[in-house]
Amino acid sequence: MKAEIRLFLYLSIVAAALPTPFFSNAYAMPDHVVSEPYQVRAGELLEILKGAETEEQFFARSFLEAVPTAQFRTLTAQLKAQYGQPVAITQIIPASDKDGTLEIAYEKATLAFRMVIDQAEPHPVIGLLVTGAKVRGDGMAKITKEFQALPGSAGFEIAHIDGGKRQILSAYNGDRQYGIGSTFKLYVLAELNRSIKAGERNWHDVLRINRKSLPSGVLQNWPDGAPLTLQTLATLMISISDNTATDLLIAELGREKIADLVRKTGHSDPSRTIPILTTLEFFSLKMPENEDIRNRFSAGSDAQQSRILEQEASRLGRQSVAIENLANKPQHIEEIEWFASPSDISKLMSHLIIEASPVTKNIMSISGEIGPGDKARWAYLGSKGGSEPGVISFAFLATSKSGESYSVSGSWNNPDEPIDGPKFQTLMNRLLNLSAEISD
Repeated sequence: MKAEIRLFLYLSIVAAALPTPFFSNAYAMPDHVVSEPYQVRAGELLEILKGAETEEQFFARSFLEAVPTAQFRTLTAQLKAQYGQPVAITQIIPASDKDGTLEIAYEKATLAFRMVIDQAEPHPVIGLLVTGAKVRGDGMAKITKEFQALPGSAGFEIAHIDGGKRQILSAYNGDRQYGIGSTFKLYVLAELNRSIKAGERNWHDVLRINRKSLPSGVLQNWPDGAPLTLQTLATLMISISDNTATDLLIAELGREKIADLVRKTGHSDPSRTIPILTTLEFFSLKMPENEDIRNRFSAGSDAQQSRILEQEASRLGRQSVAIENLANKPQHIEEIEWFASPSDISKLMSHLIIEASPVTKNIMSISGEIGPGDKARWAYLGSKGGSEPGVISFAFLATSKSGESYSVSGSWNNPDEPIDGPKFQTLMNRLLNLSAEISD
């Protein structure tokens, strides 16, 4: 599958705040106006969403090879079932002459679609992503009820941050500990930020690849010894959740230093997540062959767990991991995880809003977890998410255009079956956009 298709065809429906309906380029991003071919394709998209069966002429061949027409029609039928019939395009927000966000009014909501067309004639569509859904009548009570109905357990917290102090605006299970997956990497970033501000390290310092984890990421495939700066490693860790970059940074910073940062930021139950596991240890401890280590680790104190990780290092390497064991169903998510409550993550964000350097904030803002239609509501939006079967978590740090800052964090765990990732991303984006409405 081509990278652009993989990027843009993640059809999760997320909440967006949408301006007054208006179909023109008046709201174009600075220095960008979509081309005439783009506007033609926009009109064709509306007709396809209404039911015109012209996908073969609309999409690039590579797109249809990855997503057959029947599959695409199933997805559009799901949109109609949830939001009613599509009615009209209300706005185009260009990112370039061939890339932009379309806002399309349905009977029950207005959806935002990011659409990218090929540079070459006849300019077929190569990327399509639903990035927003402003549901009529949405509100905090409705979202909370949907959180309560999720199988397993889920929780969230929305907090206003002022001077590093947080005021909780809304929460459900905000103090409950959840596995947070790769969202824990924000703690690694926060300790790296502290170390650089203290003069112990520099963003330009170079590490060489001397250990490798498993995907997600790309560095596991790079040559041994390849040099990367701390800034590059941190960027890969946050933007594409690179596990090898994460483990290199944990080794460089020291897990005890990161543990100190976890305590300093006010984690309500630090022993649940200390000692900080590397991603490779995390994978290895879940393997059936390592059940004896896992049992001892789960029963041990923080100090005992640290000793076990040191003593069993030879058994906790890449050779012990069969990744297919983790692909389909939850595995030991209540024992082997990085844990934090939504409130703990909110406290971390309160710390970062004060302490994070411009470089750190830029790194947090790179992630593509929020579509451009939603992201444009904020002067600044930083984020990190994490997931595995049975676990999903999101953390957002947002600053409104009026200068008010907010933390929006949430997690969902289900030890019995995989979670519905797009559904949870929908809920979290709705929370984020309700926060944007509060800040307006």
